[in-house]
Amino acid sequence: MEAHNRTQDFEETDGYDDNLRLYQQLYSYATHGNTNGFHDTIEKKLQDPNARVQLLSRRSPQNNTFVHIAVSSGHAELAAEILQQHKPLLLEKNFEGDTALHIAAKSRDIVTTTNTLLREARGTTDVENNGDILTLLRMKNNEENTALHEALIRGHQSVVKCLIEADPAVSLYTNKEQKSPLYLAAEQGLVEIVKLIKETAVEKNTKIQGKSPLLAAILGRQKEEVLKIISNMEANILNSTDEKGRTPLHCAASIGYLEGVRFLGKRLMDSHRKDHCGNFPIHYASSKGHVDIVKELLRHCPDSMELRNSSDQNILHVAARCGKDNLVKYFLKKVEFQMLINQKDNRGNTPLHLAKMYHHPKVVDLLTFDRRTNLKVLNDRGMTSLDISESTLETIASYHGVSLCYTYFYHITNDDDFCYHTQGTSLFYLVC
Repeated sequence: MEAHNRTQDFEETDGYDDNLRLYQQLYSYATHGNTNGFHDTIEKKLQDPNARVQLLSRRSPQNNTFVHIAVSSGHAELAAEILQQHKPLLLEKNFEGDTALHIAAKSRDIVTTTNTLLREARGTTDVENNGDILTLLRMKNNEENTALHEALIRGHQSVVKCLIEADPAVSLYTNKEQKSPLYLAAEQGLVEIVKLIKETAVEKNTKIQGKSPLLAAILGRQKEEVLKIISNMEANILNSTDEKGRTPLHCAASIGYLEGVRFLGKRLMDSHRKDHCGNFPIHYASSKGHVDIVKELLRHCPDSMELRNSSDQNILHVAARCGKDNLVKYFLKKVEFQMLINQKDNRGNTPLHLAKMYHHPKVVDLLTFDRRTNLKVLNDRGMTSLDISESTLETIASYHGVSLCYTYFYHITNDDDFCYHTQGTSLFYLVC
């Protein structure tokens, strides 16, 4: 009896080895695009339909099917042959959540392979048979990217057009980052693709989900042609904001994108919109020292020079605090800005106080030697701007402790995230 069991175990092991050997052979054919070898092996050695399906459904260590492998190696003809043997493989995913169509969209040999998969998805030459093809086109991987996302990410425009024409609606699907294919196309300034999406998808379904494609075009510094196309897509698209409440004009002002500011600045209401941190577009421009942007914003909306942020700081406060001496110099040369020189923020600080606190000697010199600056103005701590010096700080607190606090604080609040400068000023006061 024991000998019989051992014999049965050996037979099962031999059967497993045979199957594994056959799988490895087919894997090699799939990798090298040996369509004839793959077909002949299936026909000769797997005549039992159940055994054939079982082996064709087998997965690699990274959960790839034979179709994934053939497509990733650029063998469209073999992929079609495998799908004719077992069509359900078309919708199977690997460990990254990719279907074979995702793989094709990522690969170089893209148009032929993509068209082959779409043809096999239809299962017929009748274009109206859309069941499997729509399912395939709308499937998402682990990053929640469709095949169209992947094609755009890799710049494969020919495949992008092919996928949009097959299913325009997928152009508005969002991924994990809340970016749609329309967003990605706008970000890259792909005029033809943006036009195609507008003509085929947006006009039929004007609700644009996820992050605003207009913000994408602004951050990508795209030409006015792209901005015009996108701005006409949806009624409220010009009112779109990001997660920090920043409008497209905030973003254009922050990155110094003059063409974008010129395009958006015509909507005067946007110049008077705050983000979640209480900053207006002109404060962003001032924090970065963008003189040309400040000029353009004031050309459209002259009274924005008087705007104050949530810390009650005017644009000269912001420029002084961020050490933008070029912009401070511009403000001091123009008589219309002189009203800003001695204004106080919500802590009683003038622009000169802030320049001293944030250690910007060039700005300190510009303001100190301007005769219009009142050097005797006291802040809420009863200090003039001249009192804010190392010697004074040593007497009112432990200088080294305050200095350490300031250094740490300054480095975590850089110009790239203007929002935290406002919060950071309060922290500095609290510690000091």
